[in-house]
Amino acid sequence: MADKKRTKISPSKNPTNKSITDDLTLEDVLELGGSKEDYELVKDLNDDGEEIDGLKHDYDADPISKDTIKELINELGFENIWKDNESETSGKDVAKKKKVKLAVMEGYDEDNVQTINLVKEKKKSKNKYKVQDNEVSSTTVPEDESTETADLTRLVYQPRKNLLIKLSDKWYNKQFQGDPTSFEEADKSLVLNLTEYASNALINEASIYKAERDKKSNAAWMRTVMTSGTLSDKMAALTLQIQDGPVHNLFNLDRLLEMVNKKGKRECLQALETLRDLFISDLLPDDRKLKEFEQHPLRELQSITSGNKDTRDRRLIMWYFEGQLKQRYSQFVESLEKISHDTVAISKKKAINAMFELLVQKPEQEKILLANVINKLGDPDFKVASNAAHLLTRLVDHHPNMKAVVVLEVERLLYRPNISTKAQYYGICFLNQLVLSSAEKDLAARLIGIYFSFFKVFVKRGDVDSKMLSALLSGVNRAYPYAKVDKAKILEHTDTLYKVVHIVNFNTSVQALMLLYQVTSSDDSMTDRYYMALYRKLLDPGLKKSNKHTMFLNLLFKSLKKDVSEKRNKAFIKRLLQICPCQGPSFICASLVLLSEVIRVKPGLLSFKHTSEDLDDEEHFVDIHDSDSDSDSDNKDVHKATNVRPVTQSWVHRKQTGNKLADMSYDPLHRNPLYSQADMEVVLELSNLSQHYHPSVALFAHTILKNEVINYGGDPLLDFTLIRFLDRFVYRNPKKKSYAEAKGTGVLHLEKKTYCPKGMKRLPVNSEEYIAKGEENIPVDEKFFYRYFSKKAEKGEKRKIVDDESDGSVSDTDFDDYLNTVEPQMVGDQDMKFDFAGFVSFITQKS
Repeated sequence: MADKKRTKISPSKNPTNKSITDDLTLEDVLELGGSKEDYELVKDLNDDGEEIDGLKHDYDADPISKDTIKELINELGFENIWKDNESETSGKDVAKKKKVKLAVMEGYDEDNVQTINLVKEKKKSKNKYKVQDNEVSSTTVPEDESTETADLTRLVYQPRKNLLIKLSDKWYNKQFQGDPTSFEEADKSLVLNLTEYASNALINEASIYKAERDKKSNAAWMRTVMTSGTLSDKMAALTLQIQDGPVHNLFNLDRLLEMVNKKGKRECLQALETLRDLFISDLLPDDRKLKEFEQHPLRELQSITSGNKDTRDRRLIMWYFEGQLKQRYSQFVESLEKISHDTVAISKKKAINAMFELLVQKPEQEKILLANVINKLGDPDFKVASNAAHLLTRLVDHHPNMKAVVVLEVERLLYRPNISTKAQYYGICFLNQLVLSSAEKDLAARLIGIYFSFFKVFVKRGDVDSKMLSALLSGVNRAYPYAKVDKAKILEHTDTLYKVVHIVNFNTSVQALMLLYQVTSSDDSMTDRYYMALYRKLLDPGLKKSNKHTMFLNLLFKSLKKDVSEKRNKAFIKRLLQICPCQGPSFICASLVLLSEVIRVKPGLLSFKHTSEDLDDEEHFVDIHDSDSDSDSDNKDVHKATNVRPVTQSWVHRKQTGNKLADMSYDPLHRNPLYSQADMEVVLELSNLSQHYHPSVALFAHTILKNEVINYGGDPLLDFTLIRFLDRFVYRNPKKKSYAEAKGTGVLHLEKKTYCPKGMKRLPVNSEEYIAKGEENIPVDEKFFYRYFSKKAEKGEKRKIVDDESDGSVSDTDFDDYLNTVEPQMVGDQDMKFDFAGFVSFITQKS
């Protein structure tokens, strides 16, 4: 500009004779949007006095006078505006202002005036939709801190014509990083004024957005869908509009909230699912909670924005939108709570699932959502209550740090005055499924306190044989290894636990025995009573139909392994083998595996010196020994057994037994296994099991009789059940489940893993790979399958060979031989009379 040279033309009296390009420079062309090539093209052009049709200029006319311009200004009312501006400015500012010449100078070209005006209009239109991104601009006027609040209370919103908020990402990602975290709370008057200002700004912003959206090509189609489309189409259209601009579409969010509160179930549930997805994916932030409008730094607004109007309005709009969104989300949570109390089960289930997903994904309103889900543990519909307990378990799996909070809320529900027993049962079931760790000792101690408080109440009621007591004992067993509690508090309940063992059903008694084992395993004075209770449970009729075989056999193995009395171990083994013929093959195989492991740890339990003689079919004769000598030897053994440990408290009155124990033979019904006189051979029971109808049972028994260890890598309680045997008749593998489905969540799901066969059991019995293994590699319980399908495969191969050798034609000799087998051979030249019924006599003779 200043450094560029510009061609100056002296004004001419006859402007029609001068060139258009005399005053045209390269700068003018560039400002008009042209290039250097355009300037080279037009710089030598002249009009040579040519006139454009319809355009006449009166160059000889007098210029406009100042009086005429003043009259025009007075008529338009500009004088009042100037007076206001002059009153606000100082004398120095007025002196520095430049004077503007409104009259057209004589001899100035009107074409140049039009060109300059065109350039200015183009610049204005080019910067029309420009949004300021910087916090401070050149027009920012700093204000004193003392007048900031006063200026904000007098703030009045002036409507805009252009959009201020243009989002290209999630609205909550457009955060203001410079906002202070600690600030003073704003006055009520300031909050009210700024709330009104932000509300008007947001309404104006939404109206501008709607006007621009209506200009788009798909606006008419959207309106048609919203008015006459199906319910699913309306939901989709509302979702698209909210996702496109959530700040400008609060009214569409209100429409969805109204649909949730309608009585129509279909519309209500669809709107519920739509809002749930919108809040999770687009509206709620992941790492923070929403704030109300007054929770933002309103007093520091002027200092944060440095007085810039656009930045101030942008912040106020976003803050106000966040507060409005928080209110609408609270309305949605209230609607979910109402739907969860509906009479229709499917509506309640969907509402609870929606609350669970919101609770897992977002931190907003988590306290209210958690209370609502926990409250559904007392729902009259047992399916809904069970689903609520399952969802709480999944919640703890997703957020392990919430265990303490969830346990506290469930505890409040359990101790509620008018709570039902069923709600308490589902709450206890949830608590006993929690997976604890060694770092959660306080939480485990709190759980044990809850369990024993309910244990006392139910024992006083006399309601001991119930599901509730089993759930309580299961919870104590799972929490006790991690709890840091006083052992004396638990020992107070030992007498009650022993009573429970003999009163309740088998499953509950197993839970009580497991707790007693954990508590009394280190107390020698209590071991006799514990082993007597466990010894008695082996004869419980509920053992056969129980589903706690794994738990019971595990407890039995640990108890036998820990016991130091060899005679008591022999009594347990003998009774276990005695009840095996009354159980199923799976329990028998598991018992034999247990016996093999016990013998491996304690080799001296069984003596096989007479095994070969007992297995023979021949009779054996043995001399009768003197009874006196036998009784003396038995008395010595008894005294040796009693002198192993010092005299302590026991449930056996040893002084009163005297020499009666020496005269007694084996007593299968004795209550104390230590004095049942079971220290004899167990070959008889094993011999009977070696002749069992199930091949696996017979094989395991033979292995123990050979003094060998059973090496079995599977689970006999699952592998030898009837359903697994029937599965082998289905000649294909079941549908594979994903890892998440197979693993599940919670303790109960970890126990119920999907059955996965191993080794030969994973191959179909009719496959070529299975047949190629050889009979020696086939399990004994599947040899029948192997032999059957091997013979079937051989027959199929022979038939295939015969079919391949024959060409399909029949020779005359073969045909004659076939006829000879059907009817007697006839003489070649003998005349034969036709008899239509002759075949009747032939059939009779043949028969």
